[in-house]
Amino acid sequence: MKISDSIPKIDGVLARTDLQASARENAVLWRFPPERLEAERGATPWWLWWNILSIDAPAVAVVWAALFAHASGIRLPVAEAAALALSVWIIYTSDRLLDGWTAGYRAALQERHLFCERHRFVLAGLVVAASALVLWLMADGALAAETVAGVKLGVILMLYMAGIHAGRGRIARELPKEISVGFLFALGTTLPVWSRRVGFAWHEGLVWGLFGLLCSLNCLSIECWENHRRENHGQRAGWKQPPHPFVRWAAPRINRIAVVLAAVALLVASLARAANEASQPALFAVVAGVLLILLLNCVRMKLSSAALRVLADAALLVPALAALLIRG
Repeated sequence: MKISDSIPKIDGVLARTDLQASARENAVLWRFPPERLEAERGATPWWLWWNILSIDAPAVAVVWAALFAHASGIRLPVAEAAALALSVWIIYTSDRLLDGWTAGYRAALQERHLFCERHRFVLAGLVVAASALVLWLMADGALAAETVAGVKLGVILMLYMAGIHAGRGRIARELPKEISVGFLFALGTTLPVWSRRVGFAWHEGLVWGLFGLLCSLNCLSIECWENHRRENHGQRAGWKQPPHPFVRWAAPRINRIAVVLAAVALLVASLARAANEASQPALFAVVAGVLLILLLNCVRMKLSSAALRVLADAALLVPALAALLIRG
């Protein structure tokens, strides 16, 4: 006899009612709201997988690293690009695994965190394998110049993640996570350039700094879009969980922040033209990325938070890829 055959049926209504009630009780027990439970049962759209699998960040890092290397007259080897992509994937996947493990309010978790939690053992094994591969690539003589810089940056990242997850968010309370993540991402992306250079021109440093601000704007916008609850079915708009004071301040000012950042990047591009035109494609890519995020923020009410997340990462990837292809 099947288990379902033992469930009492009264025109099929009682069984469905009992099952729905049980599902709702389990949802409350595990701190998942019923609507979140129903949403999880739906099929994940194909366009969301590159975010759920943490492929978006490595793609952005490699494309921008190639663009910065090209502007500096450096060729980005395949092994170096692979090590960078794997390192970014390891960091993002590990962070999501820790988010799912240490989350106090699980209803605030996004699909990418829930996916990592459901497949935590497989992903943990892949993280270990990817880490071993990165160590093997770093042991190669071709990457000797980047090994020392990579180790230093890795120590900084480990201390940061320890402060975020093990230190009960003490670092995040002092420094907005969106800002620190943006600049750490920029540091890792530009590592193939600054690790093998003793000095660099002023316009190069400005381009890297503007890229860090673009990455921070990306993180800040995503946090506002995902954490801010929209008014729906009589439910008042508000924050799903208390944001950092800086995020609360910046949320209604994202458009103005983006306009100022785009204007500064255009000004630097005009100043850098006389010094070195090689930096201009990266600067214009920064401007395009900022304007795309500005556009997404203007139409945010018409798009889901998942779509906004994917498009925000595409806003970083597409301009850099276009600039790289145009330069050839």
